[in-house]
Amino acid sequence: MKIRVNENPKIEEHEVVINCKQVDQLVEDIKKSLEYLNNVITGKIDGRNYTLTPNEIYYFESVDNKVFAYSKDKVYDINLKLYELEEIYKNTPLIRINKNTVLNTRKIKSFKSSLNGRMEAILKNKEMVIISRKYVPILRAVLGGRN
Repeated sequence: MKIRVNENPKIEEHEVVINCKQVDQLVEDIKKSLEYLNNVITGKIDGRNYTLTPNEIYYFESVDNKVFAYSKDKVYDINLKLYELEEIYKNTPLIRINKNTVLNTRKIKSFKSSLNGRMEAILKNKEMVIISRKYVPILRAVLGGRN
């Protein structure tokens, strides 16, 4: 696979073109990765709106009927429900890990089995999250492990 980047100050918007002999799984994976990066949402801190890309988000958490997005060092108020976020980020590294949390699996630094079939994950920002046993098989599948 060859990758080329053409820089041109006259271009107004990024465009990615995939040239291939035939659409195969690699092409589909590249397309999904690029679509994932385009799923921008809005979060608020102190009344100011910020755009958040999936790469900035470590996890979403629902607390007292409010949803928050956690980045490396900030917490944003999100005006969406967890099920809506699951739909937006369907087939991406963002997955449900318990009743109240959607996790960006690309932000996991390490994980280990815990009591009662649950797992603990340490994130790259040193926070810990619990994966309930119901979602452990999904996490393993996303991370490329066995079910």
